[in-house]
Amino acid sequence: MKQIISASRRTDIPAFYTDWFINRLKAGFVYVKHPFTKKWERISLKADDVGVVVFWSKNYSTLLRRIEEIERIIPNLFFHFTITGNKILEPNVPDYKETIKDFIFISKRYSPKHIIWRFDPICITNDLSFSYYQEKFITCAQKLTGYTQTCYISFVNLYKKVSINFKRYTDQVLIEIANKEKRRFAHKLAEIAEKYNIRLYACCNDYLLSEKVKKASCINGYYLANLFNIPLKIKAGATRKGCACTKSIDIGAYNTCLHGCVYCYANHDKEKAKRFYKNFSPNWNSIEGNISLEEGEEPINKITSGLRQLVLF
Repeated sequence: MKQIISASRRTDIPAFYTDWFINRLKAGFVYVKHPFTKKWERISLKADDVGVVVFWSKNYSTLLRRIEEIERIIPNLFFHFTITGNKILEPNVPDYKETIKDFIFISKRYSPKHIIWRFDPICITNDLSFSYYQEKFITCAQKLTGYTQTCYISFVNLYKKVSINFKRYTDQVLIEIANKEKRRFAHKLAEIAEKYNIRLYACCNDYLLSEKVKKASCINGYYLANLFNIPLKIKAGATRKGCACTKSIDIGAYNTCLHGCVYCYANHDKEKAKRFYKNFSPNWNSIEGNISLEEGEEPINKITSGLRQLVLF
């Protein structure tokens, strides 16, 4: 059975690390540091071991210029594409009119079943009201009609680091909204989505679920196995409370994304991400640096569940 590779929940690989990703595909492996244990694992990226690559991005333009190189190594690709049109909280993301063109390109190249539109997270602030998001949602849905079947939404998680970054990087003040009000708004978005033949799903926000708003599974092994007609290793792999995802192997790293989105949980400090990227090399065998095995340690040639301690040089 083959594995699912996630590229990546932790950073935007298509936008900033396409060259590195293709180099790792050609090499056939990548080193990944576990975000909690801090141990390293060698992950196979060989076609014999990888069934599907699931991408996550707000900007696919760089990756699409080299998509054929990727397809020659791993042909089964699936896409999460976040488009909100929110320049206030996403200062370095391209204009949504441009990203929608890339969305349509992907949908035409593969199919609407291969790509999910993400309209999240929804952050209600002193300037960003429900009406603001509804207007943006309608504008995007109109342009994406026929090019996607699903839209995933969620409301921002008020992690401590998120609250700190709102105070540090913007004059926007997050407003606490009752779940009942969020649920009412999600229902309204679902009704709007239906008009454009789009189904609405809630990601890790189970209080939004209703007859019209279904539970999201961002990486659904059964769906992917059926879509690509391949056997996959399928087991539960929740990444946080309410997550319904299948287990995948994420090859990204936190504090490495340059989009500078104020609400981002993956960046503690966007200045740290800028400093990191300044010294980054696409020739590294990990997104975080070059890794060498400790003396006497045996290489790991296949994807394994065990973690082996490696050292960074």
